[in-house]
Amino acid sequence: MIKQKPQKENWLAHSSALAPESSQIINRHQGLKMLLKERRIFPTPWHWCVHGLGLGQEVIGFDPKKSDRLLEISLALFQKTKSDYHAFIHHLLHGIVAKCNTLSTSDCNAQQRAHEQFATAIKHLPTEIWHHARAIALLTESLVKLGQIETYRDDVHKHLEMAFQEVAVLDVASDKLRYEKLQLFANLLLAAGQAGFSNLLGARQQNGDTYVDTALQLATTISDVFYRGRGSAVIFSVLAIIGYGEQVCSEQQNHLQTLLDILDSELSHSSTRSGDGVHEGVDYYIFPLSLLLNAIALLERPDYLTYKRDWVQQTVSFFHLLSPASQASQITFFIYALDNLGVLDVYVPDVVTFFYECMTVYLKSTDGSGVDDYLRCTYLIHLAYQLGRTDILDPRVWSILLDSATQTPGSQRYLESTYGSSYMIAAYALSAFDRASQLDELFSERLSLPDAISRFKDDPKSTEIHSPKTAFALIETGLRMRPIESCDTPLFSNI
Repeated sequence: MIKQKPQKENWLAHSSALAPESSQIINRHQGLKMLLKERRIFPTPWHWCVHGLGLGQEVIGFDPKKSDRLLEISLALFQKTKSDYHAFIHHLLHGIVAKCNTLSTSDCNAQQRAHEQFATAIKHLPTEIWHHARAIALLTESLVKLGQIETYRDDVHKHLEMAFQEVAVLDVASDKLRYEKLQLFANLLLAAGQAGFSNLLGARQQNGDTYVDTALQLATTISDVFYRGRGSAVIFSVLAIIGYGEQVCSEQQNHLQTLLDILDSELSHSSTRSGDGVHEGVDYYIFPLSLLLNAIALLERPDYLTYKRDWVQQTVSFFHLLSPASQASQITFFIYALDNLGVLDVYVPDVVTFFYECMTVYLKSTDGSGVDDYLRCTYLIHLAYQLGRTDILDPRVWSILLDSATQTPGSQRYLESTYGSSYMIAAYALSAFDRASQLDELFSERLSLPDAISRFKDDPKSTEIHSPKTAFALIETGLRMRPIESCDTPLFSNI
């Protein structure tokens, strides 16, 4: 276990003197070595709750009381939205908890319930294109992680094939929608890889392109560097995972080099960009850069770390420029980017002290009433658990998160914020309190999350966009009830 140093030091202030040869990949940091590969690649609530990537890691085993709690929240979500998507989610979650029960107790009745619920979930797959694609990717991931994919292989393959075809021809008119479409491709490609559907990954469309080709070309149509950088980094990572990484830097079109060219040009002629309620200033660069460094590690292309710039050093410098609030939300992306490249020890010799300083400065900078404070606190909570140092988590972090969850149902101030959706806050709170084995906090008299969901005031458009985030958190929490000896899936074991 890493020990906290008594004398704190701002390691980033000395980053220039400590800078290594960025093209030299060294051993991974030992403090995070116990995490499975999938969690190291997709380590943040942004991955799980926003995009449904890397769900169900850090398993803890079956808990019947928690199963009932999750199903109660899921039912409340369906009753509130009355949507096909959440009907599907409710059946899928029923199947997950029943199967986790079976894996834990060998209960034959639970096994039959799991089969019935998975079959019903397939029948209730939503038909709207975006929801159908998201749902079938989620179903595939869940079945693979529960060892059930073979039972439903034909149905899953049929729906995945249909989803690929539908998403490929989706007409989207904005950078944000192109980014969301690219994220859907990431989910579908990863799901197909998890299930071993190599024929779908290599399938040719009428124009001769594979879906991998289509996804990479879609990324080139996004002009906003914030959306293009994040979306490209995720799709590059997924392609590396499923064995198509060579297409990212092919002789025909080098997508990684082109993206670095764009980032270099953007940084050389940077202009002021207004904040969106969470991101501001260099946030718009360090977020995609951290994700891109992770992608470079997965692609095993360290030669690009010094293409035009020292991109590791650039990312370190940006982190040093962030506001305390931004550091709190970016620290996890930042640490894993350095760690997966093998240079964390050089830039952050004492990661626990680094975390503690980040948390302390952030808490001093906020009164806890910010609409986005819940987001910062959730990141800090998860990182503390991943580092194995929950003992240094300030209690205020928990109180701020719980205050946010309690205030949202009746707060117009939250509803007016981009990141103030009640459903998004519920997702993050569920994720954090589950990680601490304190799910009962969300059922206290003060909050009672199922009742709170019935009072959510998000408008229909916001509900459609953000309620799937609560669903992702439910599935993530459910899949964590797999047996504690659960390992990476075969796809991730081979990385």
